[in-house]
Amino acid sequence: MSGSTSKIGAFARRALQLDLIDHRVEERDSEWWSRCKLNHTAAFPYLTYDTVRSVGALILCYSFLETWLIVCLAVVCVILGTAQFMIDREVRLGRHSSQKIYRALRDLVVVRACVWGALTAVYISAAPPEFLPALIPAAMLFMLVDGLCMIAIPRRAMVAVSIQCAGIVVPLAVTATGPALLGVGVAISGLVFMHWAVFNLNYMFATRRLRTRTLREANDTIQLLLNQYDEDGSDWLIECDEDGAILRPNARFCKAAKRSAEEMDGMRLSLLFDDSPQREELRAIGVREENFRNLILPLHIEGEQQWWSISARPVYKPDGSLDCWRGFIADVTRTRKAEEKVTYMAHYDVLTNLPNRSLFNTTLKRSFGRRDDGELAAVLYVDLDHFKAINDTYGHAKGDVVLAEAGRRIEQAVDSHAMVARLGGDEFAVLMDRINDRSEAMRAAEAIVTAMDEPIDVDGQLLPIGASVGVAFGPDNGTEGDEVLRAADLALYDAKSRGRRGASVFDPAMQDEVQDRRSMELDLRAALTRGELELHYQPLLDVESGDIAGYEALLRWNHPERGSVSPAVFIPVAEETGQIIAIGAWVIREALRECATWPEHLSVSVNLSPAQMRDEGLLNTIVGALASSRVSSDRLELEITENLLMQDNEDNISLLHKIRGLGVKIALDDFGTGYSSLNYLRSFPFDKIKIDRCFVSDIADRDDSDAIVDAVVSLAGKLNMRTTAEGVENDEQLAKLRLTGCTQVQGFLFSKARPAAELDHGDAPRPAAHDGGKVTHIDPAPRQITTAAKDGRKAG
Repeated sequence: MSGSTSKIGAFARRALQLDLIDHRVEERDSEWWSRCKLNHTAAFPYLTYDTVRSVGALILCYSFLETWLIVCLAVVCVILGTAQFMIDREVRLGRHSSQKIYRALRDLVVVRACVWGALTAVYISAAPPEFLPALIPAAMLFMLVDGLCMIAIPRRAMVAVSIQCAGIVVPLAVTATGPALLGVGVAISGLVFMHWAVFNLNYMFATRRLRTRTLREANDTIQLLLNQYDEDGSDWLIECDEDGAILRPNARFCKAAKRSAEEMDGMRLSLLFDDSPQREELRAIGVREENFRNLILPLHIEGEQQWWSISARPVYKPDGSLDCWRGFIADVTRTRKAEEKVTYMAHYDVLTNLPNRSLFNTTLKRSFGRRDDGELAAVLYVDLDHFKAINDTYGHAKGDVVLAEAGRRIEQAVDSHAMVARLGGDEFAVLMDRINDRSEAMRAAEAIVTAMDEPIDVDGQLLPIGASVGVAFGPDNGTEGDEVLRAADLALYDAKSRGRRGASVFDPAMQDEVQDRRSMELDLRAALTRGELELHYQPLLDVESGDIAGYEALLRWNHPERGSVSPAVFIPVAEETGQIIAIGAWVIREALRECATWPEHLSVSVNLSPAQMRDEGLLNTIVGALASSRVSSDRLELEITENLLMQDNEDNISLLHKIRGLGVKIALDDFGTGYSSLNYLRSFPFDKIKIDRCFVSDIADRDDSDAIVDAVVSLAGKLNMRTTAEGVENDEQLAKLRLTGCTQVQGFLFSKARPAAELDHGDAPRPAAHDGGKVTHIDPAPRQITTAAKDGRKAG
C-alpha cells in the first residue's frame, strides 16, 4: 500500500511539475535567497498596478452595485494599497531581514488574491449582461498578470491565480448558459497554462541565480588561491576569526601597517581603519557573513592618509558554522589620489579653484529642477574687459595671475551662498539661488564691476582690468537653467556694447538684436562675392599748396535690403567675426587698383585693423597687391591706431618695419585719443601722425584743443613726421590749422568721400556751402584752396 502511495505521489509531483520549483538552498544562504526572490517580486510596480485597476473597477461597478458596497470595496483597496506601500518602503530601507519582509509579501499575495477573487465574482454576478464581454477578459488578464509577476514565489502565485480563477468560474458556472460555460472552459485552460508558465519561469529564474552564486564563490576562491602564491605582489593575504580578529599576520602585512606582529595578532581588523561609513559597512558585512570585493576603507599610517581595498569571503566548518574569514588587502592610495585629482579636475578649474562649466551647468540644471513656483533665481554672466590685451601684451603667466585674482574678487563680491564658476577663458558665472528680490542680483553685479575697477598688482606691475556683467532671472527669462544662462549671455553682450565696465539686465528685445546681428554676419560674409562692398575716397589736401596729395579709402556697404550700412555698424561685426581679414585684403587690392588709374603724384591711404595685423598673410597681401597693380610702394599709406600697438607690441613693430621696408608709408591714426604714449613715436618712425577730429572740431573755440594740436604738430615736425588733421568743416578751423603748421587736412569743408568714378583729379575740392553751420552742398572744387578759405586763414 505504501509503495502504491509513493508511486501516486511521484506521479503527482511529475504531473504538477513540483520538481521544477524544489530548489534546495543551504541555511547560511537563506537570507540571500529570500532577498533574491523579494527583489525580483518587488520590482513589479504593484502599488501603481493595484491603484489603476482598483480605480477602474470601482468606476465600473458604481453603475450597478450598491453605494455601501462600493465604499467597502474602496476601503479594502486602500488597505491593500497601504500594506503594499509599507512593504515597498521596507524593501527600500532594508531595516528588517529579507526573510521577514518576504514572508509578509507572501501573505499579502494571498490576501490580495482573495479580495480580487471575491470582487471578480461580485461584479460578474451583478453586472448587466452587456458588461460581461468586457469584464471576463479583463478579469482573466489580471489573473495572468498576477501570476507572471510572481514567478519568484510560484506556490503563492498559483494559489493567487486559482482564487482569481474561482472568482471567474463560479458565477459563470451558476449561470449555466452556453457562453458562460465556454468562459469557464477558457478560464480553467488559462489556469493550466499559468501553472506550466509560472513553474517553468521559476525554474529558469532560480537556476540562474543559484548557478551564478556558485560560480562567483568558486571564482573568489580561485582568485584567493592565486594570490596566495603571489608573495612578491602588492597585496597582503589576511585571515580573521569569526569575530574579525586578525590571525597570524604575515610580515609584509605588518610592515605595511607599520605595526609589530605581536600588536597585530588578535587585533580586530576594523580597528586598523578610520571611523567612517566604510568601516561600519565592513562590520555589517561581517554580521551578514557575505562575500565582498574591493571594499575601500580610509586609514592613517604615521599621520599620512591612505586607502586600502579589502576582498574576503567566509569559510565554513563541516557543520555549517562560520570558521574564519580569508581574503587579501591591496594598497590603492596612489590610485585613489589619482582618481580624486581627476574628479577634481573634471569639476573644478585648476587655475582659480572655482567650479568649471560642467559643474556649473549641472548645478544650474538641478537648482532650476527643484525650484518651486514663484521662487526667484538669478544668473550673472561676467566677462573681463580687455583681458586679451593683457594676456597678449604681458604673457599668459601674468594673464593667469589676473584670472585667479579676478575669480577671488568675484567670490568676495557676492553672497557666500552664491555659486561662482569659471566658464572658460575670461568668462565667469554666478548662480544666486532663491533670492528675495531682483535688487540683490543687481547689487551683486555692481559689486563685481566695482571690485574689478581696481588694477591688479602682478609682480609690482599694476594691470588695469574691468568687468562687464549680464544679469537674467528665473522664471522671468526662462524656466530652465540653460535658458536663463543664455539670457544672461545676451545681457552681457549688451553691457559690452554700451561701453563695458557695467551691468545690463536681459530684455527680450536683446534676442531680436542678436538675431539681427547674426543676419548681418551672414550677409556680410556674402557681401564680397555679391559685389556689395565699395570704396569711397576722401581727398587729403596739402595746406600750403592747396593741392590734392592723395585720398583716404573708406569702405562702404550697399546692402540690397538694408540700404547703405554705416561702417560704424558693420566694421565691428567684421572684426569680431574675423571677416575683416578677407575684407581688408580686398580693400588693399581694390584701393591700389583704383590708384593705378590716378596721376602718379597721388597716394592712397588704407586703414589696418588689429585683426589684419595678426594675420600672417598680411605682408604677402600687400606685396601681391602692389605687384598686380604696378603702383609704386611709396604711393600706398597704411594707417594704424595706438590701440593696435598695445597688442603684441614687439610683433607688431617688427611687422611694421617689414612693411616699411617695402617702401610703404605708415601713419599713426587717431593720435591723442588713446593712451598716447610718446614711446610709440620712439619705437617706430612713423611717416605721418593723424590728428583726431575731436581736437579739430574745437580748435577754433577752445584754447586747450588749439594747444594740443599745436603741440602735436610741433612734435611731429621735430620727428620729421607729416601731420593730417581730420574732420575740417569750416574756414576757422582751416585757418587755425594753417597757423600751427599742419601738413595736410581732410574733411567736409573740401569734400565728402566719393566713389572713384566721381573723383576729379584736375581740380581741388572747394569748400562746401553752409547753412546754419551744416554742410548743405559738396561740389568737386578746383585744385587750389578757395579764396574764401584763404581769407578765413588770414582772418585767423
